[in-house]
Amino acid sequence: MPGRAELERLRDWLAAAQRPLLLTHRKPDGDALGALVGLALAVEQLGCRPACTLFERPFPPRYPSLASAVSWRYWPEEQRTLEPGCDALVILDTCSLSQLEPVADLLGRAPRTLVIDHHATRDPIGTRPEDLRVIDESAAATCLMIAEWLPAAGLQLTPTIAEALFIGLATDCGWFRFANTDARTLRAAARLCEVGASPSALYRPIYARDPISKLRLVGRMLLSLELHAGGRLAVLKLRQADFAETGADRALTEDLVNEAGRLAGVEAIILFTEDVGGVVRLNLRSKSFLDVAALAGRFGGGGHLRAAGARVTGAWDDVVPRVIAEAEAALRDGPVN
Repeated sequence: MPGRAELERLRDWLAAAQRPLLLTHRKPDGDALGALVGLALAVEQLGCRPACTLFERPFPPRYPSLASAVSWRYWPEEQRTLEPGCDALVILDTCSLSQLEPVADLLGRAPRTLVIDHHATRDPIGTRPEDLRVIDESAAATCLMIAEWLPAAGLQLTPTIAEALFIGLATDCGWFRFANTDARTLRAAARLCEVGASPSALYRPIYARDPISKLRLVGRMLLSLELHAGGRLAVLKLRQADFAETGADRALTEDLVNEAGRLAGVEAIILFTEDVGGVVRLNLRSKSFLDVAALAGRFGGGGHLRAAGARVTGAWDDVVPRVIAEAEAALRDGPVN
C-alpha cells in the first residue's frame, strides 16, 4: 500500500493539472471504467477539467451507471482536439504498452504522465523526472487504490464516486469470491456502501441482464471445451463465426473465461478469442499456483498472478497449440492436485 508521502505527492501532482487526459486499457472492464469515473469526479474537486477517454465504441452496456456518470470522449474521433488540449496524461489500470496501442505515438511525446495501477506487468511508462507512478500489486483493484487515496487527499467521497469505485472493486474480485478478496478489500467495500453504493442494485445490470446473444455465445464457447494436462487445463475457444452466428458483440466476452473455473481438478483456464486482423486474444485464469501473468508475458501480455491476458498476432492454428503447449509445460512444473 502506498505510504502517506506518496499519497500526498499524488494529490499535489493532480492539483497542478488543469486539463488532464484520463486513459485506460483497450476493452475496459469494470475496474478500468470505475477508476476513470472515480478519479475524474475526484479531481474536479481540485479544479481540474478531466477528459475521460476510451478507445472503442460502444460503451459496455453492462455498466449503465458509469455510462452516465461523466461525459465520455473517444480517442479515434477526437484525437486532434484531445491531444493539444491536455496538460497532463493519466493512465489508469494498466502500465502495459500492448494495452495502449492506440496512443503509442502519444506516449513518447506526452506531457507529464501519471500511472495508477495494480498489475504486476509494467513497461517504462511514466518514468521521466516529471512523471509519477503509483503502483500497488497488493491492491485487489485500481478502484481500491483510489478509494483509499480520497480521504488521504482530503477529497469528498460522493455517492456517485462510491458507486463507480464499488463497481470496479467488486468486479475485479469476482463480487468478492476471488482469491484477491482480503480484509483490506472488504473494509473499502464497506466504506463505499456506507456512502451510498448498493451491492444488489449495482449487481443486477452487470450480471443479471444479459442479452440472449450472450447466453448463446456462452453455449458455443462451452461446446468448445477441452481438457489438457491431465484435466488441469481447461481450454475454451471463440471464433469469428461464433459471434456472427449468435449476434453477440465482442464486449460480451468479459468474465466468460471464469465459466470453466467451476470444474473440479482444473488449475488453469485459457479462453482463446479470434479477433479481426489475424489477432488471437488470450484470457488466462488460475486457481492456486500457476502464475498466468508470467505465462501471458511469453506472448507479449501480462496481468496478475491469477488473471492475465495477451493479444497475439498470428494464425489461429499456430497460436492456439503453441499457447496450450506452453501452459501444459508450466503446469508440469507445479504441484499435483
